[in-house]
Amino acid sequence: MGIINTEVNALLERPAIFADLVNGLLHGGEQVLKPEDLTPLPLRYGVVVEEDGRRRAVEGTGDVRMKVENDIYAVTFSGETQAESDYTMPVRGMLYDALEYSRQLRELEKSHKEENDLKTSAEFLSGIRREDRLRPVVNLVLYLGKEWEGSRSLHEMLALDREDERVKELLPYISDYRVHVIPVREIEEPGRYKTCLQHIFHMLRLNQDKKELYQYVKDHREELGEMDRVEMTAALALLGEQKRLRELLRQQEEEGKETDMCKAIDDLILDGKKEGEKIGETRMARLIMALSENQKDDLILKAASDSALRNELYREYQI
Repeated sequence: MGIINTEVNALLERPAIFADLVNGLLHGGEQVLKPEDLTPLPLRYGVVVEEDGRRRAVEGTGDVRMKVENDIYAVTFSGETQAESDYTMPVRGMLYDALEYSRQLRELEKSHKEENDLKTSAEFLSGIRREDRLRPVVNLVLYLGKEWEGSRSLHEMLALDREDERVKELLPYISDYRVHVIPVREIEEPGRYKTCLQHIFHMLRLNQDKKELYQYVKDHREELGEMDRVEMTAALALLGEQKRLRELLRQQEEEGKETDMCKAIDDLILDGKKEGEKIGETRMARLIMALSENQKDDLILKAASDSALRNELYREYQI
C-alpha cells in the first residue's frame, strides 16, 4: 500500500469521517448515517474452499470496512483507496463482495446450529432458513489519482464481440459486476460534507490553480487551523505535498511547536513562490540569450518591463 493510501485510510477509519463520506456521496449530505451506527469490521476476511479434495483459504483484504445498523438500513460498507488505476478491480470487487456474503452466511449457519431451529430438508441442506436475509454490501473505490483508466464493470473486461448477434443473445446471461469508482479530485458540491472532508475536497478541486488554492486557504485559515495531524497529513498528501510536509512537520516538532496546518501551508506557499521566481528568472535568462543570438537586443529591455510582450516572445522562441 502506498503512502497516500495509508494516510487517507487513517482518516477514513474514523467513524465520523466515514459517516460524512457516505452521507455526502450517497445521501446528498443528509445526515442519514451517524458515527455511532458504525462498527469496524476486520480488514482481513475469507472462506475455506475445497478443490480436488484439498482445502484452502480464499482471503480478501479491505482498506476500511464498516458494518452499519440503524433504523434505515443494515449494510456493510467497504472502502478501497487506489492511488493508481487497477485493471483487475471488477474481479477484485466481485470477489470481496462474495467473501463478505459468505461470511454472513457462516454467521447465520452458526446461529441456527446453536439454536437447533432448522426444520425442513431444504433448511438443513442450506444451513439457513428461507426468511433469512443478508446485509447488502456497498463497495466504494476512492480513486486518489488523476484519471481512472481501468474498467468500471466486469462486462468491460470480457473478450466479446458485441456486434455479433450471437454474442448479443448470450450477453444477458453473463452476470455483470459494477465498480463504483469515485475520483476524489472530481467530487462535486464539497459543501455537502460537514467534517474536514469539505475543505479537503474544495482544495483538491482548486489544486490545478495554485492562486485560487492559496486564496481558499487564506479565507479558511481558522477552520483549517483546527485540523489535527491525521486530517492535515491526508489533505496535503492528496494535494501532492506529502514529502515537503513531512519535512515541515519535523521542523515544527524540533522547534517544540504544535502541528499547525496553516503554518505548514504558508511555508509551502512561500516555497512555491520562491520556486516560481527561480523558474521565472531562468526563463527570462533563456529569452535574453535567444534575443541576443538573433541580434534583437532592442527587445531585451522592452521584454523585461512588458509582460505581454515577454509572454509572446516566450511562445515565439518556445521557452
